[in-house]
Amino acid sequence: MEIKKGHKHLTLAVFFHLMISIFFSGQLAYGQHYKNKLQDLPIANGAYLEGIQQDWLVNEPGERARIFRNSNNNELIISNGIISRTFRLAPNAATISFKKLTNQEELIRAVKPEAILNINNMAVEVGGLKGQPNLAFLYPDWVDNLTANPLAFTFKDFSIGEPEKRFEWKRVRHHAPDAEWPPKGVHLQMDYQLNDISSEDLLSLSQESRAGREVLFADDFTSLSPKWKIRTSDSHPRSSFMNEGKPGEIYTPNNTAVYAEYALPKGVALVETSIDIGTDVSGFWGPGIALLWENKTIKFNMRPGNESGSKNKGPWRFTVFDGNKENTRAGGKDNVNFDQTWLLRLRIEGSLVHCEAKPKKGSWKVYQTVELEADTGDPIAVRIGKLGRNASGEDHQYPGELVRLKVNHFGAYSDVDKAALTKITQKLEALKQVTISVHYELYDGIPVLSKWVDVKNNSNEIIKVDNIISEYLGIADHDPYGGYRGREDLKIKPNVHLETEYAFSAMKATVANSSTVHWESDQDYVTQISWNQEIPNMVKVFPKFGYHQEVEPGEVFGSIRMFTLPYDSYDKERNGLSLRKMYRTVAPWITENPMMFHITRSGWEAFTTGVDQCAEVGYEMLNFSFGSGFNPEDESERNYEQMKKYAAYADSKGIKIGTYSLLASRSVSEKDDVINPKTGKRGGFATFGNSPCLASEWGLDYFRKMYRMFSETGFMTFTHDGNYPGDYCASESHPGHKNLDDSQYKQWRIISDFYKWCKGRGVHLRVPDYYYLAGSNQNGVGYRENNWSLPRRHQLIHTRQNIFDGTWESAPSMRWSFIPLAQYHGGGAAATIEPLNEHLDHYEMMLVSNIGMGIQSALRGPRLYDTDETKNMVKRVVGWYKQYRDILESDIIHIRRADGRDIDYMMHVNPKLKEKGMLLVFNPTDNLITKKIKVPLYYSGLTKEAKIREQEGKLLTYQLNREYEVEIEVTVRPNWYNWYVIE
Repeated sequence: MEIKKGHKHLTLAVFFHLMISIFFSGQLAYGQHYKNKLQDLPIANGAYLEGIQQDWLVNEPGERARIFRNSNNNELIISNGIISRTFRLAPNAATISFKKLTNQEELIRAVKPEAILNINNMAVEVGGLKGQPNLAFLYPDWVDNLTANPLAFTFKDFSIGEPEKRFEWKRVRHHAPDAEWPPKGVHLQMDYQLNDISSEDLLSLSQESRAGREVLFADDFTSLSPKWKIRTSDSHPRSSFMNEGKPGEIYTPNNTAVYAEYALPKGVALVETSIDIGTDVSGFWGPGIALLWENKTIKFNMRPGNESGSKNKGPWRFTVFDGNKENTRAGGKDNVNFDQTWLLRLRIEGSLVHCEAKPKKGSWKVYQTVELEADTGDPIAVRIGKLGRNASGEDHQYPGELVRLKVNHFGAYSDVDKAALTKITQKLEALKQVTISVHYELYDGIPVLSKWVDVKNNSNEIIKVDNIISEYLGIADHDPYGGYRGREDLKIKPNVHLETEYAFSAMKATVANSSTVHWESDQDYVTQISWNQEIPNMVKVFPKFGYHQEVEPGEVFGSIRMFTLPYDSYDKERNGLSLRKMYRTVAPWITENPMMFHITRSGWEAFTTGVDQCAEVGYEMLNFSFGSGFNPEDESERNYEQMKKYAAYADSKGIKIGTYSLLASRSVSEKDDVINPKTGKRGGFATFGNSPCLASEWGLDYFRKMYRMFSETGFMTFTHDGNYPGDYCASESHPGHKNLDDSQYKQWRIISDFYKWCKGRGVHLRVPDYYYLAGSNQNGVGYRENNWSLPRRHQLIHTRQNIFDGTWESAPSMRWSFIPLAQYHGGGAAATIEPLNEHLDHYEMMLVSNIGMGIQSALRGPRLYDTDETKNMVKRVVGWYKQYRDILESDIIHIRRADGRDIDYMMHVNPKLKEKGMLLVFNPTDNLITKKIKVPLYYSGLTKEAKIREQEGKLLTYQLNREYEVEIEVTVRPNWYNWYVIE
């Protein structure tokens, strides 16, 4: 996540180390070899192996997170009695178990590396073990026979500590009474370094074909060199290798041959090309590369489809012609994704020709090796493009539809050169000085494990980290099926939730994390039930576009942090409660839930009236809304004096103020907006159509202004609309990033660093996006803005539907809704509450529908009340909310969703409070409703009886049935609400 000078765990005083050792029951003394440290650890037993007996969602387990060893002194175990993760330590460290202890369910079916680094153009594994004979399961007796990858970073040492703050959280307002920061638990750091390997071995890790070789010819097809001999098909007049003036773009019928041929000089030992398949869906005529000798041809091509012109849905995606026959199953079953740029190369090694391929951001894989005859000699030519069966250049008798694809690059390289190997050796020496630290944090009382990777550069050279796969798990099949018929939506992933702080452009966790959490089918798992090998049974965590960061000598670069929550149920409510508890643990600022008024005017008189009304009725914050006329980007002396004056007046009334600001969903200028990599200009691809690049001159200046405003004015809340949605940028002139490669990571760093800084100052953040783990307090509950222009009665149903739907995975305090006091997008008088005193019942129903469920709304308008009657109503409802605030901000149990036909109801539960539950019942009909309903109380912590009162009435005792339910009779008058307290 960041570059920093050293790591706190490596520089603690000896006394502190001693205290930690005592605290963890003599678990280790720092500085000793790991084998000696292992002997100091206790052996795992009891609940730490067998699981706790109580339900961790209802009762606080007595077991805390700890580190153990096994009886053979060759494994580390991190456990809290709910989940555990076990590492075999030799011949290299690797995860051999990740278990849900409460039901003894094992998640791991196959051993994988602990991380993979793309560093200095090398793809290097960190830890891991090889040789598992069947990847469907892992027999314990297999583990002793697994071997280490000699080219991987090797485990050297470990250390133990406590979780540390990811950033500061200044607690200046109401939050959950049990919120802790940092969370309690245990931290495990495992360190790795490279063993001695030769520069020749290092070449096998290189992802650059030119590494250690002389470039004999290269072409990026910015123009079409006369050195190429072009062959096009006679089947169509548009058949071309340079379509519409773009060299390398092939436009031709599907099953035809169009290629470029180049006469090779002597000494060529490797040829490479990169290709985007575009709309091509051919088989033997798929794009590829071929080497020609006097009496032999070897062809290697992709098979995105087949000769019928339909997409290839099988597990074999490559074809190799070895000079005698076509092998349509080259590489075995490998169901890869061609929806990205692929590189293909033919590498000559003595008498062998290796046919290798990789996705642009992936690693090379050999799909077939062809042996040459002794007198074959040097290749005389190369062909790239659509080569035809046997690379003969012949068209199929049925050409098919026109397709478009692109050849991006070609390179021809010499054999490994001794002089070039010297440079490789220098890179090797730098890599041997790099320490990779893999960090794990396990928290007390919750099945959540956090993980990240630090790269420490101890060399004298700059190293470049392009990407880090910080988690790589082969997970047991969850819902295996033989074939999905192309229906991605029917694939069910394992019952495990993963997310990272690198999340954006969504209001739902899984969507927001789609750029970092990558579920794939393990192509090495050849015994899976799916013949096409397409079951999602492997997960990797990495930013889709990578990091691409240079790390100076002495610096440490850290990956993004990820959090893993294995669900222990398939029940939607229980899984949601689990996720909500995770957020309260690892991001406790989400429990802040200030009552906020969004004022639509910014003149002094309107402002002071708004502040006075907030203070009078008990609201806690005032925010200048969009359309108010307030401009936080105005750095004039007059505006700054005004902001300080506003903040001082609000402080005198006990109110904190802040502002709205629009960021990414606007256009700034041609030079400052994100640049489309396809056109070299702005527009046409950004999430919001056009958007400023946060790393542009304008973007950097914008954040300078925001830092200054919150530093100097006393403003304490920020509604940051149109925040960064993950757009990347192809500009190479923006001062805050280098090019397309690092543009997403740098922009995310800019905005997330700002949010973390705000959290350290106590600024409350409302961000319509998933930045919770980076410091945001609230995100929208999920609503359609135009719905606030519907008639008032419709708005009430939508409000409760939105809250019901938007709180399955979120604590109430994590979301905001909307109450349009004044007209919003439209709808006229029928859609608005103003004049407030004329619609008191609706105003109260909107307030209770929101804050009664613990949801703060964007209560937006020019005033909170217009008459004493209105003021008294708002003050009464706010007073009720604050009286029951702790239970109203507790978890929601979803019972009956609003549909306008009958009563709808939701309930809050919290076993830690006196009020174990609060039931809110709404009647959207014109009739009085009295009926008996069942109330589920399991998550309230009550087991035998419950005392329930209607509002402030008398407590009545009810016996819980075997399903932990009670049946009560509720009465709700027409178009109104009722509430019941449960103790």
